[in-house]
This record gives sequence, structure tokens and C-alpha cells, in this order.
Amino acid sequence: MSATSPNLSYLLTNNLVERVAGISQAVAVSADGLLLAWTDGLNHDAAERVAAVAAGLSSLLNGAALDLNAGPVQGNITELGAGFLILMAVGSGASLLALTTRDADLAFVTTELGRFAEQVGDQLTPAFAGALAVAGRR
Repeated sequence: MSATSPNLSYLLTNNLVERVAGISQAVAVSADGLLLAWTDGLNHDAAERVAAVAAGLSSLLNGAALDLNAGPVQGNITELGAGFLILMAVGSGASLLALTTRDADLAFVTTELGRFAEQVGDQLTPAFAGALAVAGRR
């Protein structure tokens, strides 16, 4: 079960989906794979599955980067039939995963995801997730 922040979910919805053209959904995931927040268009079960995808993708990519001696993953763009999944690493080891439309300006979207990560990066930690769990926010 995840610990989620209503305030962080609000920021994901209002500072990304509502403000950045092309982003339709997003989740925030701690370094240990806990779902921390998700946008309004996802129900909780879907958000949990997408968070697991984000954590797994981040882990796989970082494993490959380590084997290739290429440094840590900063981001990843995966092309889908109807859009793109963009994974943005956050300094704490956490990540943001956003779904964009097919016609999204990917340079703009990734810049805005980076700005958002800088704004909320201190909340995307296992310690923050633990504090939310203790407070009973689910």
C-alpha cells in the first residue's frame, strides 16, 4: 500500500497537467517504488500500476547504465502508439513518469518536468513517504 500526498497530487494535476500542454497523466514515485502522488485522471489502482512501471523502468535503465559505465539515468522517453511516456529522474532517486499526447512538444515537456522535479524533489523521498504513512494519508 502506498502513502500519498494530496498536496503533491494537486501540484501534479495543476502545475503539470493543467499548465503544460501535452501532459495528460503523471505519477510521482519514491526511490523505493512507493506511489507518492498521481494526477486526477488516474484512479488509485491504475496509479499504483503506473508507479510500479516507473520504478521498474528506472531500475532497469539504471542497471544498464551501470553495466555500460554511463552514469545514472536522467530521463527516458518511450514512444507509444498514442503518445510518449517520459521518465524524469529526481536527485533523491525518485522519479516522475508522465504520459503525453502524440503532438506534445517533448523539449518543452521535459523542461517543465525538470522544473517541477526541482520544486518538489525534497518531497520525493522514502522519508517523506514514511511520514505520510505514519500520518495515515493513503
